[in-house]
Amino acid sequence: MWLHQVNLYNDSDCKVLVLSENNEPLEVIELHKLYSFEWIKLAPKKIRPYPVLKRIVHKLTGNIHAYRKIKSRLKLIDHHNVRFKLYHLAKWPRPFIFLDVDAILFGPISKLVQASSSKPFIAVNHQEIPKHTNGREAYLNGGVQIVSQPGYFSFEDFTRQTDNLLCVGHEQALIYTHFKNVGYDYTHPDIDYKWNSCSGYNELKKFDDKWVCVSNGTNILDDNLKSNTIPEGTRIMVNHYWDEFKPWKIECPMYKEFSSKSNKND
Repeated sequence: MWLHQVNLYNDSDCKVLVLSENNEPLEVIELHKLYSFEWIKLAPKKIRPYPVLKRIVHKLTGNIHAYRKIKSRLKLIDHHNVRFKLYHLAKWPRPFIFLDVDAILFGPISKLVQASSSKPFIAVNHQEIPKHTNGREAYLNGGVQIVSQPGYFSFEDFTRQTDNLLCVGHEQALIYTHFKNVGYDYTHPDIDYKWNSCSGYNELKKFDDKWVCVSNGTNILDDNLKSNTIPEGTRIMVNHYWDEFKPWKIECPMYKEFSSKSNKND
């Protein structure tokens, strides 16, 4: 589904790369017949094991509290979204547009490319979603990232913020905290919530054998709670199926269609 949509809306002839810790599965190899992409296997950043760290810190300081503080920091860095995703994106040598594998494209990539010319890094904030944002100050969602100036930041820039994070999350908390601390505004007026919208707010419709995503104007967790971020019927450009809003959990019709096709080909 992700590959299909990225290829469908790649009107800028961008090279499509899939980054993974694993070898390319056989079922993905088959997709090269249908879509243009390259699978790249990369190793995550190595994190020192906790027991070894405990012995080192205790030997150097004799302070078990110092160990607990460092352990908490490394627990965050050891998360996949930090040790793999953020680690490799922060050192990627060329301009790129990053889409999480559960962030499905429904709009032209050229809009993101065009916006990238005005800022070195662009991202979209979380929408107001019960149980997730709960009235917090708007903060970054890491599922869509537009980077036009590689080297503008580093993995070390982000990970030195671990003791005083300004929002919840893993890699997105590190990115958000860093940019807040340096006074950088990562938002862009043309790349708003439509470009990273929670699938719980949206619905899919099919026209002429092509799926279209639009805002449904309500939050599926509470029928009486209206979304104040995107008006009903607004065309959505990136539908993000994160957390409890995964496509198989919300019975996404597009996901069902692609799953059915995949099962027939097995």
